Amino acid sequence: MLAPGMPASAATPKPGGLVSLDAEQRTFLSRIARRTLNDAARGRPAYELAFVPAPLTKKHGEVIIRLRHAGYLLASASSGPGDVATVTRDAALAAAEIWIKRYGDVTDLRDTILIEIEVVGPPEPVPTKVDWTVPRALDPFIEPGVHGIVLHGPTVHKRFTPTELITSDMVLTDALKSIAQKTHSIATDVEKTRLMRFRTEHWYQAAPAGRVVSLHRGMTLVKPEAVTAAGLDTAIEALGDYIIYRQQPSGLFTYQYEPAWDRYVDEENLVRQVGATMAVAAYALSSGRGGAASAADAAIRFHLQGLRDVPGRTDAAYIATSDGRNKLGVTALLCLALGEHPAAETYAETRRKLVAGMLMLQQPTGMFATAFPPARDVGAQDYFPGEALLALASHHEHEPSTEVLDAFDKAIGFYRDYFRSRPSPAFVPWQVQAFAKMARHNKRQEYIDYVFELTDWLAVKQLSQTNCEWPELWGGIAGYQPGRAGVSTASYLEGFADALALAQHTGDAARAARYEKLVRGAARFVLQLQFRKDEAYFVRSMKDTVGAIRASPSLNLLRIDHCQHALSALMKTRQVLFGDDR
Repeated sequence: MLAPGMPASAATPKPGGLVSLDAEQRTFLSRIARRTLNDAARGRPAYELAFVPAPLTKKHGEVIIRLRHAGYLLASASSGPGDVATVTRDAALAAAEIWIKRYGDVTDLRDTILIEIEVVGPPEPVPTKVDWTVPRALDPFIEPGVHGIVLHGPTVHKRFTPTELITSDMVLTDALKSIAQKTHSIATDVEKTRLMRFRTEHWYQAAPAGRVVSLHRGMTLVKPEAVTAAGLDTAIEALGDYIIYRQQPSGLFTYQYEPAWDRYVDEENLVRQVGATMAVAAYALSSGRGGAASAADAAIRFHLQGLRDVPGRTDAAYIATSDGRNKLGVTALLCLALGEHPAAETYAETRRKLVAGMLMLQQPTGMFATAFPPARDVGAQDYFPGEALLALASHHEHEPSTEVLDAFDKAIGFYRDYFRSRPSPAFVPWQVQAFAKMARHNKRQEYIDYVFELTDWLAVKQLSQTNCEWPELWGGIAGYQPGRAGVSTASYLEGFADALALAQHTGDAARAARYEKLVRGAARFVLQLQFRKDEAYFVRSMKDTVGAIRASPSLNLLRIDHCQHALSALMKTRQVLFGDDR
């Protein structure tokens, strides 16, 4: 039995803290939970704790037990507060009762049940002056995936653990909204309703005597040492094959998979579709895999259905889209796909026509219009002109062109001034990739300086142990919100890798050393976003999940363009850090 006389408050962590447990203690608690489950499944009396290691008797908190099978949540129960060994047994017994009541005789299933355990730390109030009903007001106080929330008021008491939010793909604002919808009085009782935050320890055991997998934000930590040639090769292959798996018979790719709900969501976004086509073509070239080349061909065939000559020209063309908006980005990215394809010469004539079409959109100022007639648009200047310039630079590698050189000479003045007047993270990666590619050919110092100016501006937004307490975020780029990094880091990494290659090419050793650290850190973060089997404990379909890239460390939406940017970024990282040593 437990040591007698231990007060309930003994060794209780401070508000907002963790009930800290080491690997051995987690294994012991998992053993208690599974023994309790087995006894309940066989109709035996409740398991009695004959022995608990002394250090564990001093750990106090509340325990939540979830039982899962093949990704399905079968039962969930929580204990009251107490020493963690006893309340682990209590929560397991409560979860077992729910499980057995729902499913009847479960004796044959007991050894296949995944047992998930979450130990809840003590809550602390969010500052009372914060109006939590205002969007983003809680950002400085609630770390997504780390903090759970408790809302307590005259008519409501509701808790969301960080794990519940992660495994349901729910962001904090949605959680609060869901509470407000069910509790009409919250709108008028904000001052009487207290919002508190807390942290949890979280792990699972998939089978009896199996290893315990510890999780943070639902993930296992990727260490910097993972950024090796072999580590990148493994990630690239998994990601490339995953994108190909997502291809439909039409040649298009499924847009978004939501693993928490085992469902696909469609959106007609041809820019992102063509971006995926470009990444698959580059993967086919890099890997030499015939299946990748076939997938790229199928996607290219679909998009070439929109090939149209520019009115009055037989040597210039664009890709018309069904919505009539004819975005420059669609034409530019498809042109890139044609140039990246292993059999690029097959598509050379079409690529020349698309290049001529894009050159027609450049204005005397150097700015690009961002839609083909009859559509008229000059928006999306942060994206489409950079994509067009990268496509032009890629074409120049195949077929040197004075027209392309002239286009870059006109563009740099306009877009350098544009960036300096309205700097934006989204602007940086496409422009860096385009001008870095051209600078390596013509060695124009103006281009080199522009690439380094853009890269240096964005690099200072990288998270590290000096400005971020969460190791899983290190290397990510907090482009828009301090301390917040997500999958946009993958697109930034595409530019960083090319900037590093340019620094190496120009012999700028000091800058190359700095950029290599930048690239390694960003690559580590992108690898952190890739779903691994250990992290898919709540997922019903492994093949639709493992290998893909999350939207953020706490949001498991698997969008095709996120996977595309990560694949391109990791392939570039592999090349610039380790060369072609495969």
